[in-house]
Amino acid sequence: MTGPRLGAAIALLLLGASQSALAECGARTPAGRYGPNRAFAVSNALVYSSAMLKVDADGAPDAYRVDGRGLSYTCDGVVAVENGIRYTPESHPSTWQAKCNAGWAAARQSGDYSRLDIFGFETRRGVPLVQGAGDPLPGVGFVSATSVTIPGQPADTQRRYVNANEIPYVVLPSGFVTSRSVRPGAVAAVYRPRSGRLAFAVYGDGGGRLDEASIRLHVDLGSDPIIVRNGVRRAKRNIEDRVLVALFPGVAPPMSVDAAAWRAAIAAAGAQAFDAWGGRARLEECTN
Repeated sequence: MTGPRLGAAIALLLLGASQSALAECGARTPAGRYGPNRAFAVSNALVYSSAMLKVDADGAPDAYRVDGRGLSYTCDGVVAVENGIRYTPESHPSTWQAKCNAGWAAARQSGDYSRLDIFGFETRRGVPLVQGAGDPLPGVGFVSATSVTIPGQPADTQRRYVNANEIPYVVLPSGFVTSRSVRPGAVAAVYRPRSGRLAFAVYGDGGGRLDEASIRLHVDLGSDPIIVRNGVRRAKRNIEDRVLVALFPGVAPPMSVDAAAWRAAIAAAGAQAFDAWGGRARLEECTN
């Protein structure tokens, strides 16, 4: 068979393969675009893929330290505000960092934080809140917050938030969470094809895109997210290869301050939901 007849036969084979793959995935309903990543609803799951995975240290007791030597730089969670204008990396790429550092130094000296927007850690009446008695790093770390909080824990304490060092979590945009009715602590299966690692996680923090996850999830996927700069440990090594996610918005095991118990519950609930949904083969088809 040659010429047009061969071309037509190949086209039919490709179409058949495409339809077979789609049948294995099932119907995909668009669930929004966030940055470069699109999400789809497939049965009871929300699926998406990301070309990389950034590191989120929020909720870790040592994320933001008073001395600035935390897993995150202070200006990862603070921006300067002048005349009502927020100086962010996106809006002012060449000046935001210098303005933040200068503004932070001035605020620490004067006690006036009104010219800063602090979003990476808790504040009380505009002043950064330092961890106290009963917290992991009293007097040493600021209270680093996450969008999801652990029920039953006191306000203004570090133990109220999801610890990025201990709990594998994904970061989700607030609009995505609201529009898709994602429960706090909803489970997700996360697969990294390059390493062959499959890990289970929860929705633990908010952001603007679908390409960020906790320190613990990076480790579970076979990556060491910690680098040392000037003698300080920083959570700054991203996963630079593709990651696939199936999130189950209605499946959320009980949260706990006992990290080991919560991780076990995440793994059990995640595996059950993921296997019933179709597992890795279906995830790969749905994110192809």
